[in-house]
Amino acid sequence: LEFTRLLGSAQEGGSTVSECWLAASRVNPADDESWYREWSALADANSMRAAAAFSDGHLATARRNWLRAMNYYQAAAYPIDLSQDRRNAAVAAMRDCATNYLRHRQPAGEVVSIPWLNEFPLQGYFLPSPAGKDRWPAVICIGEPGHRKEEFLFKVAHHACERGIALLAVDLLGEGTE
Repeated sequence: LEFTRLLGSAQEGGSTVSECWLAASRVNPADDESWYREWSALADANSMRAAAAFSDGHLATARRNWLRAMNYYQAAAYPIDLSQDRRNAAVAAMRDCATNYLRHRQPAGEVVSIPWLNEFPLQGYFLPSPAGKDRWPAVICIGEPGHRKEEFLFKVAHHACERGIALLAVDLLGEGTE
């Protein structure tokens, strides 16, 4: 199911088909750590390409690589029986990529905290309208259980931006949850 989700995200820039097939071909069903290792390695490679592109001044390339790295880190965190340390590491790396993407887009986005239940604020990503007006229409995306707000950065953000619409993406996982 996760592999299918990854292939489907290629249409919106969240992966590439060739990278997905390469990583999947290296997963060993007899090795419980293999899924995490292969998707993390692919995410790390995209993250390093993003850093190199950014330092060379190629912002569009950096942003695309951060989006793919973010999605691959999410895939690495997918297995139910994954150790909490590995899951935390993958989610932290995923959020770092999302933050880099937000910080280096035009106009820059930001990580926001939304008060919700007692002592349980929601973390979200706000991407302002490129129109730069004081008021603008906004799309609010809420990730259902099993879906993270990071997915909306490649699924919805460019569609909203092209139309001059702001985007707020949140999930029900909260700020400190992994």
